[in-house]
Amino acid sequence: MDRDQMRASESDRQVVMERLRQAVEEGRLDVGEYQDRVDAAMRARVYTELDVLISDLQQLPPPGYQEASMEPTRELRPQSLSKANQQLRDSAEQRSSKWKIAGVAVAIAAVACLVIFLLSPELFLYIAIGVLVVLVLFVVAAFSGLF
Repeated sequence: MDRDQMRASESDRQVVMERLRQAVEEGRLDVGEYQDRVDAAMRARVYTELDVLISDLQQLPPPGYQEASMEPTRELRPQSLSKANQQLRDSAEQRSSKWKIAGVAVAIAAVACLVIFLLSPELFLYIAIGVLVVLVLFVVAAFSGLF
């Protein structure tokens, strides 16, 4: 039996729909045409019907591409960063470590609250009321202009 007349499976339809999704991301299809083609892919029964949906979406090699030019012509070496770029990179690394420390501190506080709540619910209630009182005092101080 010829491939064109063979029945397509659900996985074949999924492959075609994935290629259509990529075409939308690449800007080769608009959303309306994408939806039409997906609907047609879901109704397709044989390979020929699926092939028609992606026949105009085949990826071509970029202009000037040649098989022989696949070997690198020179060795790539990392370029040194300017002083400003290096400072930006270092400060970004420091900021990320600060957030890691804050995350660990929050996790420790959450575990401590859970332990206190499990061991002594009354103590947890007193601590929660104390924290709320302090927050209210900060709000009052901010509205009164002390900050």
